[in-house]
Amino acid sequence: MKRWTVGLLALTAVASPAAADDNTDVLLDTASAELERLWAELSAQPEPAYWMELGIIDRTVTEVQATHGAASAVNRYRVRLADVDVRVGSPELDSTHKIRDAGWFSEDQRPQIDIPFTDDEDAIRVGIWRATDTAYRSAVRRLIKVRTNEAVKVDREDQSNDFSPVEPVVDLQDTPPLDVDSEAWQATVRRLSDLFLEYPDVYDSNVSFRVQDDVEYVLTSEGTRIRHRRYRVRFSAWGRTVADDGMSLEVYDYVDTAGLDAMPGEDDLEALVRGVAARTGELRQAPLVEPFVGPAILRGRAAAVFFHEILGHRVEGHRQKDEDESQTLTDKVGEAILPTFLSVYDDPSLKAFESVELNGYYPYDDEGVPGQRVAVVEDGVLENFLMSRAPIENFDHSNGHGRRQPGSAVVARQGNLLIQASPRETVSYDQLRARLISEIKRQDKPFGLIFDDITGGFTFTGRATPNSYSVQPVTVWKVYTDGRPDELVRGVDMIGTPLITFSRIEAASDSYQVFNGVCGAESGWVPVSAIAPDMLVREVEVQRKEKGNDRPPLLPPPGVRAGEGS
Repeated sequence: MKRWTVGLLALTAVASPAAADDNTDVLLDTASAELERLWAELSAQPEPAYWMELGIIDRTVTEVQATHGAASAVNRYRVRLADVDVRVGSPELDSTHKIRDAGWFSEDQRPQIDIPFTDDEDAIRVGIWRATDTAYRSAVRRLIKVRTNEAVKVDREDQSNDFSPVEPVVDLQDTPPLDVDSEAWQATVRRLSDLFLEYPDVYDSNVSFRVQDDVEYVLTSEGTRIRHRRYRVRFSAWGRTVADDGMSLEVYDYVDTAGLDAMPGEDDLEALVRGVAARTGELRQAPLVEPFVGPAILRGRAAAVFFHEILGHRVEGHRQKDEDESQTLTDKVGEAILPTFLSVYDDPSLKAFESVELNGYYPYDDEGVPGQRVAVVEDGVLENFLMSRAPIENFDHSNGHGRRQPGSAVVARQGNLLIQASPRETVSYDQLRARLISEIKRQDKPFGLIFDDITGGFTFTGRATPNSYSVQPVTVWKVYTDGRPDELVRGVDMIGTPLITFSRIEAASDSYQVFNGVCGAESGWVPVSAIAPDMLVREVEVQRKEKGNDRPPLLPPPGVRAGEGS
């Protein structure tokens, strides 16, 4: 269903910030006035609309990349995108209701418009008007199909409404734009990229610096008026090589902050780049791991991605109502699904965890609802789901998790997923490792595994496919019981099914790590974070990783220096 990545938008020109120095905001004022005019018309139609939203994002991006010491030009661009949502019918049954057996193709039109940067009131109004007209016509056509579909299909298992009320919010934050010294960062990225030339086993590489400055607006017919600003800054390094058997191997590392002041100094960034380069070369020499079933430790970042995949997607609210979904956890509220020492929360209002700033932070979701901490699992027992404004049985209100990428429809999504172990039952990492050794011996296995990091994966949650997951580890170690040192290995994907995997978690450490990334699902790519301790799992299964058949380069690379990384 999804992989982790860093998303980019289409290029366009750069212009000035949305709000002027005198605290006026032409975009907000114009959009608000046009929404009120259109709402008066739509609510008086023969098939009246009962709700409307304008979601606008004003995004400025500054980006620099370099490869093997050669930097690109500074790439600066700006987009202003508006989504128009119109609901027709009633909260009980409306135009967004799923049409069962509709197949893969959707007749929905997602009207999205480019808003001009010049703050021309007439141009802004015309764009919103045209998009709203398209959205309303599409909603009326779809409501006819919804009603027909309901008339000829069996009764739905979940008879809950299609929409829930919320109190309107007015919060117009005013934060100055971020000032980026792009030329200085261009020089830094170029210097750090040049380090890869000291590592002859790294065949391809990239160092990048990216600043995303978002001003987000949510305006609804209920009276919500929100404007808030969010900065996302990422420095990243990536290296790739090819093993002798044709397997492509990649290592990626990054630093995410919510501002430039928190970015590490150049010495720390150099250490990050050298770590990526060194690990890339080490993986090329590492032996393959055969398919294996046995005990393993998932280090914090690996455990965080693991839980995002196997649990996080299965507690997103809309999956409990959709009868094409496997609904793995729908009927398990109040039941134990994890060991009693584990609790799981999703808290998009959390800006940072142990000084690490979180990608999944947001003050309001894309339906204008404040981001809220949700206790998903308490002491192993499933308690809640992540909810947008689309209700499900026994959960009839949003808890601030309606999210989307511009151009997509809102659904319930994760924000900051926190897997928390009871302090009374956690152990140190050394103790966790000792328990792994004991488990290897108890199972009479030749070795166990430690997963240091997982860069991504996907999970199947529908009924038409096996309800399983696959995650792609980067760094995996074989652990022996006879005193031999741990051995770096490569070439495996971790696979399994969720309920069995949950039951095999044995213990957790007392230290946590953060994974920051971007998650793709039905509503597009959204920034997320996951936080977890190291975990001992009694049994995991790994399979051979996909590989290519081309040999590594036959000729030595040019310009590689003998140096520290050789």
